[in-house]
Amino acid sequence: MVNYIKNTIKMKYNVDIDLKPRPVLQELIEDLTNKMLAQKAVLADLEHMNAGSSLVRGLQADIKLLDQVIERCYAQQELIDARAEQIIGLN
Repeated sequence: MVNYIKNTIKMKYNVDIDLKPRPVLQELIEDLTNKMLAQKAVLADLEHMNAGSSLVRGLQADIKLLDQVIERCYAQQELIDARAEQIIGLN
């Protein structure tokens, strides 16, 4: 019975907590980046084939928007990381 109590106490306090900030937006950033790269490849093909200027302008606008969203995701990830570091510092 004493061993059981010691093991229970040992297990109770042997907790491994990982407090390192996790890149929670990393998957989203990668997906958006892949989408942007695919759009750029299509744009390059369209420009090579002398496609309609309306379609080209639309893709250029989409690429610009994706780039802005990716930048905002990186900024949000930095804020998340800073907040996590601040919380760790309080403990």
